[in-house]
Amino acid sequence: MTSRTVDIYDPLTAVTQIRIQRIDVISTPVLRVVFDDGAAREIDFSSVIARSRWFHTLAVPTTFDSVEVVNNGRALQWVTGADFCADALRIMADEQLAAKGTDA
Repeated sequence: MTSRTVDIYDPLTAVTQIRIQRIDVISTPVLRVVFDDGAAREIDFSSVIARSRWFHTLAVPTTFDSVEVVNNGRALQWVTGADFCADALRIMADEQLAAKGTDA
């Protein structure tokens, strides 16, 4: 069995700004996000919800489901006003993928 390290997205070395093309709610608190460079990631917001007063309301499924792409694909936003920029989202997604030890 071969193992490959996941490259963590770095917005400082990226040629263009990454954008979110599509989001799907898998189940609270997991989103599937497709980025404009073709990368698709399942992102678990459990730790963000647990440690943040700003994001804790996303534990409610109807609130989590209210997510939408805003700012021409540069961010996600929920009905509560909580938001996540595309760069931070991609970094979190790549870190989660690396922690699982699976390929992209």
